[in-house]
Amino acid sequence: MAMTSNFDLYDDVEGLERYLNLPKGALSNIPIYARVPAVDAIKRVRQMEASTLFRPGLYYIVLADLRGNTAFNAKYGNAEGDVRVEWFQTAVIQSIGEISPENYVAFSKTIGDAALLIFSAFRDVFKWSQQLTRNLEGLRAEYPENLESRGIDIEDDSLDERLSDFDLKARRLVHLGEVSYKEQIDPLSLAVSQAFKIEKVFDRDDLGCTQSVYDAVSPALAELNLVAQKNAMVEIPGASGPSMTYYLVRREASKPNVD
Repeated sequence: MAMTSNFDLYDDVEGLERYLNLPKGALSNIPIYARVPAVDAIKRVRQMEASTLFRPGLYYIVLADLRGNTAFNAKYGNAEGDVRVEWFQTAVIQSIGEISPENYVAFSKTIGDAALLIFSAFRDVFKWSQQLTRNLEGLRAEYPENLESRGIDIEDDSLDERLSDFDLKARRLVHLGEVSYKEQIDPLSLAVSQAFKIEKVFDRDDLGCTQSVYDAVSPALAELNLVAQKNAMVEIPGASGPSMTYYLVRREASKPNVD
């Protein structure tokens, strides 16, 4: 009983749900023992933002997008799809609060099943991406209990399929560009628009990037034990011509890297 009392303050999370652009009650769908670290981490993100002056400048713009959402909604219904999106959005922001940023980082906004973040250091992008993967894998493991708590009965022989369909996989695109701010942390940037235009060319869960990012971070890849794999050529709106995109992956898990 004492343990339950300690969790009471985490039941009133409407402000955090508004911050994440989630519907009222969304965070209550997360099991309480998973909700506590999520809420703590999101509070740390808000504190970081409150203590940071949002200056215009050159930033790494990260677009995280939940994969397979249309197919999941079609199979299990919009209400169940909403739970999947809510968990994903929570994990995106929670992951910021669970790393130790070396520099400026800000959560910008959620847009449907995608989230926009702004970083000033690539190392923080990479650490965040690694933590996001761990958090998404952890939430997948929580899903069966969540179904049970909501009174959704799943036959044992179909649970594996349900878990496979629910699996939280995220494409992550990093672009580079000048950012200014309209109000507080609402970014105005051609690069933000460009990122949304080209995100569909990234269909893996590995951290993807544009040519401008690769040019900027390539000297640091060896230290991070990363290599770049060519992905596809893209036409970036406003750019002078097509350019290459890449995946940045762990050296030991990679195919031959870029020359």
